Amino acid sequence: MPDVLEIKDYWDRKADQLGIDPSATMKDVILRSLEIEAVGNRLHSDDVLLDVGCGNAFGSLQFAQRCKSVLAVDYSDRMIAMASAAIHAGGSQNICAKPGNVLTVGDEHESEFTAASSIRCLINLPSEEQQQTAIGQIAKTLRSGGRLFLVEGLASNFAAMNQMRLAVGLPAITLDWHNRLFDSEQLERELGRYFIIQERVDFGEYYFLSRIVHPLLVTPEEPSFEGKPNRVASEIWRSSVLKGQLAHISTLVLYVCRKV
Repeated sequence: MPDVLEIKDYWDRKADQLGIDPSATMKDVILRSLEIEAVGNRLHSDDVLLDVGCGNAFGSLQFAQRCKSVLAVDYSDRMIAMASAAIHAGGSQNICAKPGNVLTVGDEHESEFTAASSIRCLINLPSEEQQQTAIGQIAKTLRSGGRLFLVEGLASNFAAMNQMRLAVGLPAITLDWHNRLFDSEQLERELGRYFIIQERVDFGEYYFLSRIVHPLLVTPEEPSFEGKPNRVASEIWRSSVLKGQLAHISTLVLYVCRKV
């Protein structure tokens, strides 16, 4: 099991290497844009938002255009330095970034927010116990009726996507060493302690086209994350023409929840 400090050091180094680049927290910047779009489209203009695990604030800045205010927090000091630089450069007045730990954030900001977003943050916690603590802490930051937008990785969907790759002759994708995917039933059971799950948003169409079709089209070359097939895949996702039909291979899923 990796150590929390090892994972923090990894993200500090990523911040130093990539600065305010959109790929600092995910190489696939098109999928990153879909995550942000899916959350942003569900924000309200009067939302007071906590963005947990904000990285370099690439998403936080876009959320700030949709809501009243944003507090962006991350436990990587170097990511917060990059986030603060990006916020200053953009001139946004309704967003600020500061260091914050998802394992204690609720104790520091109890009932302050109408909404919270957390995108691929909890998969960087090395144990189920810590992941459960994090969900409880994020819930604690929300007022009654507040909404959570949680994007996390599911182990069964990751396995199904790799099984599909193997079936067409592609190698399995290796999970990053610092990620711990969720069991979907356990995640939903834990969310149910604090929230009503209102919506599950998958990116299955994008995964199928970008992780299966695109590699087959360009083999033996490596597919480009920003290549045309992935851009087309993002438009097909937006069209909803295959909505839900490939949900089982969507490693990442957005849970839209309301605090009870």
